[in-house]
Amino acid sequence: MDNNYTKNRLKEIASVALKYGLKNEIRDPKALRLALEELGPSFIKIGQILSTRPDILPMEYIEEFQKLQDDVSPENFSIMREIIEEELRANIDEIFLDFHEKPIASASLSEVYLAKLKSGERVVVKVQRPFVKEKMLYDIQLLKKLSPFIHFTTKEIVDIKKVIDELSKAAEKELDFFQEMDNIIRFAENNKNVKFIRVPKVYREYCTSKLLVMDYISGTKIHDIEGLKRMGYDLEDIASKIIYNYFKQVFEDGFFHADPHPGNILISNGAISYVDFGLMGNLDLSLRKKLNEFLEGVATKDVHLMAKSILKIGIKKGPIDLDDLYRDINTLYNSYIDMAIHDYDLSQILYEILTLCKKNNIAMPHNIVLLAKAVMTLQAVIAKMDDNLTLMEGALPYFKDRIIKEKIGNLDFVEIMTFLYSSLKSTLQLSSKLVDFINAGLEGRLKLTFELKDIEENINELNRMVNRLIFGIMITGRLVSSSLVINANVGLKIHGISSIGIVGYLGAGLAGLLLLISIVRSGKL
Repeated sequence: MDNNYTKNRLKEIASVALKYGLKNEIRDPKALRLALEELGPSFIKIGQILSTRPDILPMEYIEEFQKLQDDVSPENFSIMREIIEEELRANIDEIFLDFHEKPIASASLSEVYLAKLKSGERVVVKVQRPFVKEKMLYDIQLLKKLSPFIHFTTKEIVDIKKVIDELSKAAEKELDFFQEMDNIIRFAENNKNVKFIRVPKVYREYCTSKLLVMDYISGTKIHDIEGLKRMGYDLEDIASKIIYNYFKQVFEDGFFHADPHPGNILISNGAISYVDFGLMGNLDLSLRKKLNEFLEGVATKDVHLMAKSILKIGIKKGPIDLDDLYRDINTLYNSYIDMAIHDYDLSQILYEILTLCKKNNIAMPHNIVLLAKAVMTLQAVIAKMDDNLTLMEGALPYFKDRIIKEKIGNLDFVEIMTFLYSSLKSTLQLSSKLVDFINAGLEGRLKLTFELKDIEENINELNRMVNRLIFGIMITGRLVSSSLVINANVGLKIHGISSIGIVGYLGAGLAGLLLLISIVRSGKL
Protein backbone atom coordinates (compact mmCIF):
# COMPACT_ATOMS: atom_id res chain seq x y z
CA MET A 1 0.00 0.00 0.00
CA ASP A 2 1.37 3.45 -0.92
CA ASN A 3 1.73 6.50 1.34
CA ASN A 4 -1.35 8.20 -0.16
CA TYR A 5 -3.52 5.23 0.81
CA THR A 6 -2.06 5.31 4.33
CA LYS A 7 -2.75 9.04 4.73
CA ASN A 8 -6.27 8.76 3.35
CA ARG A 9 -7.08 5.73 5.52
CA LEU A 10 -5.77 7.43 8.67
CA LYS A 11 -7.85 10.51 7.89
CA GLU A 12 -10.90 8.32 7.36
CA ILE A 13 -10.37 6.50 10.68
CA ALA A 14 -9.90 9.82 12.52
CA SER A 15 -12.97 11.33 10.88
CA VAL A 16 -15.20 8.36 11.76
CA ALA A 17 -13.87 8.32 15.33
CA LEU A 18 -14.77 12.00 15.76
CA LYS A 19 -18.18 11.45 14.18
CA TYR A 20 -19.11 8.79 16.71
CA GLY A 21 -17.59 10.55 19.71
CA LEU A 22 -14.62 8.19 20.12
CA LYS A 23 -12.02 10.96 20.52
CA ASN A 24 -11.44 10.77 24.27
CA GLU A 25 -12.93 7.52 25.55
CA ILE A 26 -14.60 4.51 23.98
CA ARG A 27 -17.49 3.84 26.34
CA ASP A 28 -20.46 3.39 24.02
CA PRO A 29 -20.54 -0.11 22.45
CA LYS A 30 -23.22 0.90 19.93
CA ALA A 31 -21.21 3.91 18.71
CA LEU A 32 -18.15 1.72 18.26
CA ARG A 33 -20.16 -0.85 16.30
CA LEU A 34 -21.53 1.84 13.98
CA ALA A 35 -18.01 3.22 13.46
CA LEU A 36 -16.72 -0.24 12.49
CA GLU A 37 -19.57 -0.64 9.97
CA GLU A 38 -18.78 2.71 8.39
CA LEU A 39 -15.06 1.90 8.12
CA GLY A 40 -15.88 -0.96 5.77
CA PRO A 41 -15.47 -4.71 5.27
CA SER A 42 -12.11 -5.22 7.01
CA PHE A 43 -13.24 -3.38 10.15
CA ILE A 44 -16.56 -5.26 10.12
CA LYS A 45 -14.63 -8.51 10.10
CA ILE A 46 -12.35 -7.20 12.86
CA GLY A 47 -15.46 -6.54 14.97
CA GLN A 48 -16.84 -9.99 14.22
CA ILE A 49 -13.58 -11.62 15.25
CA LEU A 50 -13.62 -9.62 18.49
CA SER A 51 -17.20 -10.77 19.14
CA THR A 52 -15.77 -14.27 19.73
CA ARG A 53 -13.46 -13.07 22.52
CA PRO A 54 -15.32 -12.57 25.81
CA ASP A 55 -11.98 -12.98 27.57
CA ILE A 56 -10.61 -9.69 26.24
CA LEU A 57 -13.78 -7.59 25.78
CA PRO A 58 -16.63 -6.81 28.20
CA MET A 59 -19.90 -8.61 27.48
CA GLU A 60 -21.75 -5.44 26.38
CA TYR A 61 -19.26 -5.01 23.51
CA ILE A 62 -19.48 -8.71 22.59
CA GLU A 63 -23.26 -8.49 22.32
CA GLU A 64 -23.10 -5.29 20.25
CA PHE A 65 -20.47 -6.64 17.85
CA GLN A 66 -22.67 -9.67 17.19
CA LYS A 67 -25.07 -7.22 15.48
CA LEU A 68 -22.46 -6.17 12.90
CA GLN A 69 -24.06 -6.36 9.47
CA ASP A 70 -22.03 -8.55 7.15
CA ASP A 71 -24.31 -8.05 4.13
CA VAL A 72 -22.37 -5.71 1.85
CA SER A 73 -22.93 -4.75 -1.77
CA PRO A 74 -21.60 -7.36 -4.22
CA GLU A 75 -18.63 -6.69 -6.45
CA ASN A 76 -19.03 -6.38 -10.20
CA PHE A 77 -19.17 -9.97 -11.47
CA SER A 78 -16.56 -9.32 -14.16
CA ILE A 79 -14.02 -8.65 -11.36
CA MET A 80 -15.06 -11.75 -9.44
CA ARG A 81 -14.94 -13.83 -12.62
CA GLU A 82 -11.30 -12.85 -13.14
CA ILE A 83 -10.45 -14.04 -9.62
CA ILE A 84 -12.33 -17.33 -10.11
CA GLU A 85 -10.65 -18.09 -13.42
CA GLU A 86 -7.23 -17.08 -12.10
CA GLU A 87 -7.63 -19.43 -9.12
CA LEU A 88 -8.98 -22.31 -11.26
CA ARG A 89 -6.46 -21.60 -14.06
CA ALA A 90 -9.31 -22.28 -16.47
CA ASN A 91 -12.32 -20.59 -17.99
CA ILE A 92 -15.52 -20.84 -15.92
CA ASP A 93 -17.30 -22.56 -18.82
CA GLU A 94 -14.66 -25.32 -18.83
CA ILE A 95 -15.46 -26.29 -15.20
CA PHE A 96 -19.10 -25.40 -14.69
CA LEU A 97 -22.18 -26.34 -16.67
CA ASP A 98 -24.01 -23.40 -15.18
CA PHE A 99 -22.85 -20.45 -13.04
CA HIS A 100 -25.22 -17.86 -11.50
CA GLU A 101 -23.67 -14.41 -11.76
CA LYS A 102 -25.72 -12.98 -8.89
CA PRO A 103 -24.29 -14.10 -5.52
CA ILE A 104 -26.59 -15.84 -3.02
CA ALA A 105 -24.57 -14.22 -0.21
CA SER A 106 -22.26 -11.23 -0.13
CA ALA A 107 -20.12 -10.79 3.00
CA SER A 108 -17.23 -8.54 3.98
CA LEU A 109 -14.52 -11.03 2.96
CA SER A 110 -16.16 -13.15 0.29
CA GLU A 111 -19.10 -13.79 -2.00
CA VAL A 112 -20.96 -17.05 -2.51
CA TYR A 113 -22.32 -18.17 -5.87
CA LEU A 114 -24.58 -21.03 -6.94
CA ALA A 115 -23.27 -23.22 -9.78
CA LYS A 116 -23.45 -26.67 -11.36
CA LEU A 117 -20.42 -28.77 -12.22
CA LYS A 118 -20.04 -30.48 -15.58
CA SER A 119 -20.71 -33.74 -13.73
CA GLY A 120 -24.14 -32.43 -12.69
CA GLU A 121 -23.64 -31.72 -8.94
CA ARG A 122 -25.07 -28.47 -7.60
CA VAL A 123 -22.38 -26.61 -5.72
CA VAL A 124 -21.68 -23.31 -4.00
CA VAL A 125 -18.54 -21.39 -4.90
CA LYS A 126 -17.09 -19.20 -2.18
CA VAL A 127 -14.74 -16.55 -3.59
CA GLN A 128 -12.55 -14.12 -1.69
CA ARG A 129 -13.08 -10.47 -2.61
CA PRO A 130 -10.29 -8.71 -4.52
CA PHE A 131 -7.42 -7.43 -2.33
CA VAL A 132 -9.46 -8.08 0.83
CA LYS A 133 -6.60 -9.93 2.49
CA GLU A 134 -4.11 -7.18 1.74
CA LYS A 135 -6.52 -4.47 2.92
CA MET A 136 -7.46 -6.25 6.13
CA LEU A 137 -3.88 -7.03 7.13
CA TYR A 138 -2.90 -3.47 6.26
CA ASP A 139 -5.71 -2.07 8.40
CA ILE A 140 -4.48 -4.21 11.30
CA GLN A 141 -0.98 -2.75 10.78
CA LEU A 142 -2.49 0.74 10.91
CA LEU A 143 -4.16 -0.18 14.20
CA LYS A 144 -0.76 -1.23 15.54
CA LYS A 145 0.61 2.20 14.65
CA LEU A 146 -2.36 3.87 16.32
CA SER A 147 -2.23 1.60 19.39
CA PRO A 148 -0.49 4.15 21.70
CA PHE A 149 -3.35 6.60 21.06
CA ILE A 150 -6.04 3.93 21.24
CA HIS A 151 -4.55 2.71 24.53
CA PHE A 152 -5.49 5.98 26.26
CA THR A 153 -9.11 5.70 25.15
CA THR A 154 -9.51 1.99 25.93
CA LYS A 155 -7.13 1.24 28.80
CA GLU A 156 -9.97 0.83 31.30
CA ILE A 157 -11.86 -1.49 28.97
CA VAL A 158 -9.36 -3.67 27.13
CA ASP A 159 -5.68 -4.39 26.52
CA ILE A 160 -5.42 -3.01 22.97
CA LYS A 161 -2.02 -4.62 22.27
CA LYS A 162 -3.43 -8.05 23.08
CA VAL A 163 -6.49 -7.34 20.93
CA ILE A 164 -4.40 -6.41 17.87
CA ASP A 165 -2.13 -9.45 18.28
CA GLU A 166 -5.17 -11.73 18.42
CA LEU A 167 -6.67 -10.02 15.36
CA SER A 168 -3.53 -10.69 13.33
CA LYS A 169 -3.63 -14.42 14.11
CA ALA A 170 -7.37 -14.78 13.50
CA ALA A 171 -7.27 -12.82 10.22
CA GLU A 172 -4.53 -15.02 8.76
CA LYS A 173 -6.66 -18.11 9.44
CA GLU A 174 -9.94 -16.67 8.17
CA LEU A 175 -8.33 -15.50 4.93
CA ASP A 176 -6.97 -18.96 4.05
CA PHE A 177 -9.70 -21.08 2.46
CA PHE A 178 -7.47 -24.17 2.56
CA GLN A 179 -7.92 -24.03 6.33
CA GLU A 180 -11.71 -24.05 5.94
CA MET A 181 -11.52 -26.91 3.43
CA ASP A 182 -9.55 -29.03 5.93
CA ASN A 183 -12.05 -28.12 8.65
CA ILE A 184 -15.00 -29.38 6.58
CA ILE A 185 -13.27 -32.65 5.71
CA ARG A 186 -12.31 -33.33 9.33
CA PHE A 187 -15.78 -32.43 10.64
CA ALA A 188 -17.40 -34.72 8.06
CA GLU A 189 -15.14 -37.61 9.07
CA ASN A 190 -15.95 -37.12 12.77
CA ASN A 191 -19.71 -37.16 12.09
CA LYS A 192 -19.94 -39.73 9.32
CA ASN A 193 -21.80 -42.16 11.60
CA VAL A 194 -24.23 -39.56 12.96
CA LYS A 195 -27.38 -40.02 10.88
CA PHE A 196 -28.96 -36.67 11.72
CA ILE A 197 -25.86 -34.57 10.84
CA ARG A 198 -25.19 -33.62 7.21
CA VAL A 199 -21.90 -32.03 6.11
CA PRO A 200 -21.27 -30.61 2.61
CA LYS A 201 -18.86 -32.50 0.37
CA VAL A 202 -15.76 -30.54 -0.62
CA TYR A 203 -14.34 -30.70 -4.17
CA ARG A 204 -10.63 -30.52 -3.39
CA GLU A 205 -9.53 -30.28 -7.00
CA TYR A 206 -11.17 -26.86 -7.31
CA CYS A 207 -10.18 -25.42 -3.93
CA THR A 208 -7.43 -22.83 -3.40
CA SER A 209 -6.52 -20.33 -0.67
CA LYS A 210 -9.08 -17.92 -2.20
CA LEU A 211 -11.67 -20.32 -3.63
CA LEU A 212 -13.83 -22.99 -2.04
CA VAL A 213 -16.18 -25.34 -3.94
CA MET A 214 -18.59 -27.59 -2.02
CA ASP A 215 -22.03 -29.19 -2.16
CA TYR A 216 -25.02 -26.86 -2.11
CA ILE A 217 -27.21 -27.59 0.89
CA SER A 218 -30.65 -26.01 0.87
CA GLY A 219 -32.72 -25.92 4.01
CA THR A 220 -34.58 -23.88 6.61
CA LYS A 221 -32.45 -21.78 8.94
CA ILE A 222 -32.71 -22.81 12.55
CA HIS A 223 -34.14 -19.46 13.69
CA ASP A 224 -37.10 -19.72 11.27
CA ILE A 225 -39.31 -21.23 13.97
CA GLU A 226 -42.61 -20.77 12.12
CA GLY A 227 -41.16 -22.28 8.94
CA LEU A 228 -39.94 -25.36 10.83
CA LYS A 229 -43.33 -25.79 12.50
CA ARG A 230 -45.13 -25.55 9.14
CA MET A 231 -42.89 -28.34 7.84
CA GLY A 232 -43.88 -30.53 10.79
CA TYR A 233 -40.55 -30.60 12.64
CA ASP A 234 -40.42 -31.38 16.36
CA LEU A 235 -38.45 -28.39 17.70
CA GLU A 236 -37.64 -30.05 21.03
CA ASP A 237 -36.24 -33.08 19.21
CA ILE A 238 -34.08 -30.89 16.94
CA ALA A 239 -32.80 -28.87 19.91
CA SER A 240 -31.94 -32.03 21.85
CA LYS A 241 -30.07 -33.51 18.88
CA ILE A 242 -28.09 -30.30 18.32
CA ILE A 243 -27.01 -30.23 21.98
CA TYR A 244 -26.19 -33.96 22.07
CA ASN A 245 -24.06 -33.72 18.95
CA TYR A 246 -22.37 -30.50 20.09
CA PHE A 247 -21.15 -32.10 23.31
CA LYS A 248 -19.91 -35.02 21.23
CA GLN A 249 -17.93 -32.55 19.11
CA VAL A 250 -16.38 -31.04 22.22
CA PHE A 251 -15.71 -34.00 24.51
CA GLU A 252 -15.36 -36.89 22.07
CA ASP A 253 -13.93 -35.36 18.89
CA GLY A 254 -12.08 -32.43 20.42
CA PHE A 255 -13.04 -30.48 17.29
CA PHE A 256 -16.13 -28.27 17.38
CA HIS A 257 -17.95 -25.67 15.33
CA ALA A 258 -17.04 -22.42 17.09
CA ASP A 259 -19.69 -20.20 15.47
CA PRO A 260 -23.05 -22.03 15.75
CA HIS A 261 -25.20 -18.94 15.23
CA PRO A 262 -28.64 -19.36 13.57
CA GLY A 263 -27.39 -18.47 10.09
CA ASN A 264 -24.89 -21.33 10.18
CA ILE A 265 -27.35 -24.14 11.01
CA LEU A 266 -29.88 -25.44 8.49
CA ILE A 267 -32.58 -28.10 8.76
CA SER A 268 -33.04 -30.13 5.59
CA ASN A 269 -34.73 -33.50 4.98
CA GLY A 270 -34.74 -34.29 8.69
CA ALA A 271 -31.02 -33.60 9.07
CA ILE A 272 -29.07 -30.84 10.78
CA SER A 273 -26.51 -29.16 8.54
CA TYR A 274 -23.71 -26.83 9.59
CA VAL A 275 -22.36 -24.33 7.09
CA ASP A 276 -19.39 -21.93 7.23
CA PHE A 277 -16.49 -23.77 8.82
CA GLY A 278 -14.13 -20.81 8.97
CA LEU A 279 -14.07 -20.74 12.77
CA MET A 280 -13.45 -24.06 14.52
CA GLY A 281 -12.14 -24.99 17.96
CA ASN A 282 -9.63 -27.68 18.93
CA LEU A 283 -9.32 -29.36 22.32
CA ASP A 284 -6.52 -31.90 22.74
CA LEU A 285 -6.97 -34.90 25.05
CA SER A 286 -5.15 -33.24 27.95
CA LEU A 287 -7.30 -30.12 27.78
CA ARG A 288 -10.47 -32.19 27.49
CA LYS A 289 -9.58 -34.09 30.68
CA LYS A 290 -8.99 -30.82 32.54
CA LEU A 291 -12.27 -29.44 31.22
CA ASN A 292 -14.06 -32.62 32.28
CA GLU A 293 -12.60 -32.14 35.76
CA PHE A 294 -13.90 -28.58 35.87
CA LEU A 295 -17.40 -29.60 34.75
CA GLU A 296 -17.36 -32.37 37.35
CA GLY A 297 -16.64 -29.68 39.93
CA VAL A 298 -19.54 -27.60 38.59
CA ALA A 299 -21.90 -30.60 38.59
CA THR A 300 -20.90 -31.69 42.13
CA LYS A 301 -20.49 -28.09 43.39
CA ASP A 302 -16.95 -28.93 44.53
CA VAL A 303 -15.21 -25.56 44.98
CA HIS A 304 -11.80 -27.14 45.52
CA LEU A 305 -12.03 -29.21 42.34
CA MET A 306 -13.20 -26.19 40.31
CA ALA A 307 -10.28 -24.06 41.57
CA LYS A 308 -7.75 -26.84 40.97
CA SER A 309 -8.96 -27.44 37.41
CA ILE A 310 -9.01 -23.69 36.61
CA LEU A 311 -5.36 -23.44 37.70
CA LYS A 312 -4.53 -26.46 35.52
CA ILE A 313 -6.31 -25.08 32.44
CA GLY A 314 -5.41 -21.41 32.81
CA ILE A 315 -2.25 -19.49 31.96
CA LYS A 316 -0.75 -17.44 34.77
CA LYS A 317 -0.52 -13.76 33.76
CA GLY A 318 0.52 -12.29 37.11
CA PRO A 319 0.52 -12.99 40.86
CA ILE A 320 -2.37 -15.19 41.97
CA ASP A 321 -3.86 -14.90 45.45
CA LEU A 322 -5.28 -18.38 46.09
CA ASP A 323 -7.47 -17.10 48.91
CA ASP A 324 -9.09 -14.56 46.56
CA LEU A 325 -9.51 -17.22 43.85
CA TYR A 326 -11.21 -19.66 46.23
CA ARG A 327 -13.38 -16.86 47.63
CA ASP A 328 -14.53 -15.82 44.14
CA ILE A 329 -15.28 -19.41 43.15
CA ASN A 330 -17.13 -19.95 46.42
CA THR A 331 -19.26 -16.88 45.68
CA LEU A 332 -20.06 -18.35 42.25
CA TYR A 333 -20.80 -21.70 43.88
CA ASN A 334 -23.20 -20.12 46.39
CA SER A 335 -25.18 -18.45 43.60
CA TYR A 336 -25.96 -21.87 42.09
CA ILE A 337 -26.10 -24.04 45.22
CA ASP A 338 -29.90 -24.22 45.37
CA MET A 339 -30.39 -24.92 41.66
CA ALA A 340 -30.89 -28.32 40.06
CA ILE A 341 -28.18 -29.20 37.54
CA HIS A 342 -30.61 -29.22 34.60
CA ASP A 343 -31.50 -25.60 35.40
CA TYR A 344 -27.90 -24.40 35.04
CA ASP A 345 -27.30 -21.65 32.49
CA LEU A 346 -24.01 -23.11 31.30
CA SER A 347 -23.24 -20.16 29.05
CA GLN A 348 -23.63 -17.75 31.97
CA ILE A 349 -21.46 -19.96 34.19
CA LEU A 350 -18.69 -20.03 31.57
CA TYR A 351 -18.84 -16.26 31.12
CA GLU A 352 -18.64 -15.75 34.90
CA ILE A 353 -15.67 -18.12 35.03
CA LEU A 354 -13.86 -16.13 32.31
CA THR A 355 -14.50 -12.89 34.21
CA LEU A 356 -13.37 -14.50 37.46
CA CYS A 357 -10.15 -15.76 35.84
CA LYS A 358 -9.38 -12.36 34.32
CA LYS A 359 -9.81 -10.75 37.74
CA ASN A 360 -7.37 -13.26 39.27
CA ASN A 361 -4.63 -12.86 36.60
CA ILE A 362 -5.49 -16.15 34.87
CA ALA A 363 -5.89 -16.26 31.08
CA MET A 364 -7.80 -19.09 29.47
CA PRO A 365 -6.37 -20.83 26.36
CA HIS A 366 -7.84 -19.51 23.10
CA ASN A 367 -9.83 -22.68 22.38
CA ILE A 368 -11.47 -22.62 25.81
CA VAL A 369 -12.53 -19.04 25.12
CA LEU A 370 -13.90 -20.11 21.71
CA LEU A 371 -15.86 -22.86 23.44
CA ALA A 372 -17.30 -20.44 25.98
CA LYS A 373 -18.38 -18.07 23.23
CA ALA A 374 -19.83 -20.92 21.14
CA VAL A 375 -21.81 -22.24 24.11
CA MET A 376 -23.21 -18.76 24.74
CA THR A 377 -24.29 -18.57 21.09
CA LEU A 378 -25.77 -22.07 21.13
CA GLN A 379 -27.71 -21.36 24.33
CA ALA A 380 -29.40 -18.41 22.57
CA VAL A 381 -30.26 -20.62 19.57
CA ILE A 382 -31.78 -23.32 21.79
CA ALA A 383 -33.74 -20.77 23.84
CA LYS A 384 -35.56 -19.59 20.70
CA MET A 385 -36.49 -23.16 19.79
CA ASP A 386 -37.50 -24.36 23.26
CA ASP A 387 -37.41 -21.89 26.15
CA ASN A 388 -37.89 -24.75 28.64
CA LEU A 389 -34.70 -26.53 27.54
CA THR A 390 -31.25 -25.62 28.90
CA LEU A 391 -27.90 -26.78 27.57
CA MET A 392 -27.18 -28.76 30.73
CA GLU A 393 -30.53 -30.54 30.54
CA GLY A 394 -29.92 -31.38 26.89
CA ALA A 395 -26.37 -32.50 27.64
CA LEU A 396 -27.27 -34.96 30.40
CA PRO A 397 -28.30 -37.78 27.97
CA TYR A 398 -24.92 -37.47 26.24
CA PHE A 399 -22.97 -37.64 29.49
CA LYS A 400 -25.05 -40.59 30.71
CA ASP A 401 -24.39 -42.50 27.49
CA ARG A 402 -20.71 -41.66 27.65
CA ILE A 403 -20.33 -42.75 31.27
CA ILE A 404 -22.00 -46.06 30.46
CA LYS A 405 -19.65 -46.61 27.52
CA GLU A 406 -16.52 -45.62 29.42
CA LYS A 407 -17.22 -47.15 32.81
CA ILE A 408 -19.06 -50.42 32.11
CA GLY A 409 -18.80 -50.85 28.35
CA ASN A 410 -16.19 -53.60 28.68
CA LEU A 411 -17.78 -55.48 31.60
CA ASP A 412 -19.89 -58.62 31.15
CA PHE A 413 -23.22 -59.16 32.92
CA VAL A 414 -21.79 -61.25 35.80
CA GLU A 415 -19.13 -58.60 36.54
CA ILE A 416 -21.77 -55.84 36.57
CA MET A 417 -24.06 -57.76 38.97
CA THR A 418 -21.14 -58.64 41.27
CA PHE A 419 -20.03 -55.00 41.33
CA LEU A 420 -23.57 -53.75 42.07
CA TYR A 421 -24.08 -56.33 44.87
CA SER A 422 -20.77 -55.58 46.63
CA SER A 423 -21.26 -51.81 46.23
CA LEU A 424 -24.80 -51.94 47.60
CA LYS A 425 -23.79 -54.12 50.57
CA SER A 426 -20.85 -51.92 51.58
CA THR A 427 -22.90 -48.76 51.02
CA LEU A 428 -25.71 -49.95 53.31
CA GLN A 429 -23.21 -50.90 56.03
CA LEU A 430 -21.37 -47.62 55.73
CA SER A 431 -24.48 -45.47 55.54
CA SER A 432 -26.04 -46.79 58.79
CA LYS A 433 -22.82 -46.23 60.74
CA LEU A 434 -22.31 -42.84 59.16
CA VAL A 435 -25.84 -41.72 60.07
CA ASP A 436 -25.29 -42.82 63.70
CA PHE A 437 -21.98 -40.92 63.80
CA ILE A 438 -23.49 -37.70 62.40
CA ASN A 439 -26.54 -37.87 64.72
CA ALA A 440 -24.31 -38.34 67.76
CA GLY A 441 -22.30 -35.27 66.76
CA LEU A 442 -25.38 -33.12 66.18
CA GLU A 443 -26.89 -34.14 69.56
CA GLY A 444 -23.66 -33.44 71.46
CA ARG A 445 -23.18 -37.11 72.33
CA LEU A 446 -20.01 -37.63 70.31
CA LYS A 447 -17.08 -38.73 72.47
CA LEU A 448 -13.54 -39.56 71.43
CA THR A 449 -11.70 -42.12 73.62
CA PHE A 450 -7.92 -42.54 73.51
CA GLU A 451 -6.25 -45.55 75.19
CA LEU A 452 -2.54 -45.20 76.09
CA LYS A 453 -0.95 -48.47 77.28
CA ASP A 454 2.01 -48.62 79.79
CA ILE A 455 2.00 -44.84 80.14
CA GLU A 456 4.01 -44.82 83.41
CA GLU A 457 6.77 -47.02 82.03
CA ASN A 458 7.01 -44.86 78.90
CA ILE A 459 7.35 -41.66 80.97
CA ASN A 460 10.13 -43.25 83.10
CA GLU A 461 12.00 -44.24 79.94
CA LEU A 462 11.65 -40.70 78.64
CA ASN A 463 13.09 -39.32 81.93
CA ARG A 464 16.13 -41.61 81.64
CA MET A 465 16.73 -40.44 78.07
CA VAL A 466 16.58 -36.76 79.12
CA ASN A 467 18.95 -37.39 82.09
CA ARG A 468 21.53 -39.05 79.84
CA LEU A 469 21.29 -36.23 77.36
CA ILE A 470 21.92 -33.63 80.10
CA PHE A 471 24.81 -35.71 81.56
CA GLY A 472 26.37 -35.91 78.07
CA ILE A 473 26.10 -32.14 77.65
CA MET A 474 27.81 -31.60 81.07
CA ILE A 475 30.71 -33.91 80.06
CA THR A 476 31.13 -32.00 76.81
CA GLY A 477 31.22 -28.71 78.74
CA ARG A 478 33.89 -30.00 81.11
CA LEU A 479 36.07 -31.16 78.19
CA VAL A 480 35.77 -27.76 76.48
CA SER A 481 36.55 -25.79 79.69
CA SER A 482 39.53 -28.03 80.56
CA SER A 483 40.95 -27.48 77.07
CA LEU A 484 40.68 -23.71 77.53
CA VAL A 485 42.48 -23.88 80.96
CA ILE A 486 45.34 -26.00 79.56
CA ASN A 487 45.68 -23.66 76.62
CA ALA A 488 45.90 -20.67 79.05
CA ASN A 489 48.42 -22.68 81.23
CA VAL A 490 47.28 -21.13 84.56
CA GLY A 491 47.48 -22.40 88.19
CA LEU A 492 49.66 -25.18 89.64
CA LYS A 493 51.54 -27.10 86.96
CA ILE A 494 52.50 -30.76 86.73
CA HIS A 495 55.31 -31.36 84.22
CA GLY A 496 54.55 -27.89 82.82
CA ILE A 497 50.80 -28.62 82.31
CA SER A 498 48.05 -26.92 84.29
CA SER A 499 46.87 -29.27 87.05
CA ILE A 500 43.34 -27.80 86.89
CA GLY A 501 43.07 -28.83 83.24
CA ILE A 502 44.39 -32.34 83.99
CA VAL A 503 41.83 -32.82 86.78
CA GLY A 504 39.06 -31.59 84.44
CA TYR A 505 40.05 -34.09 81.73
CA LEU A 506 40.19 -36.97 84.22
CA GLY A 507 36.75 -36.03 85.63
CA ALA A 508 35.22 -35.83 82.17
CA GLY A 509 36.73 -39.16 81.18
CA LEU A 510 35.44 -40.89 84.31
CA ALA A 511 31.94 -39.43 83.84
CA GLY A 512 31.91 -40.50 80.18
CA LEU A 513 32.92 -44.04 81.17
CA LEU A 514 30.12 -44.26 83.72
CA LEU A 515 27.57 -43.01 81.10
CA LEU A 516 28.78 -45.62 78.59
CA ILE A 517 28.49 -48.44 81.18
CA SER A 518 24.93 -47.28 82.00
CA ILE A 519 23.88 -47.35 78.34
CA VAL A 520 25.47 -50.78 77.73
CA ARG A 521 23.79 -52.27 80.80
CA SER A 522 20.37 -50.96 79.66
CA GLY A 523 20.70 -52.95 76.46
CA LYS A 524 19.63 -49.94 74.33
CA LEU A 525 22.90 -48.79 72.84
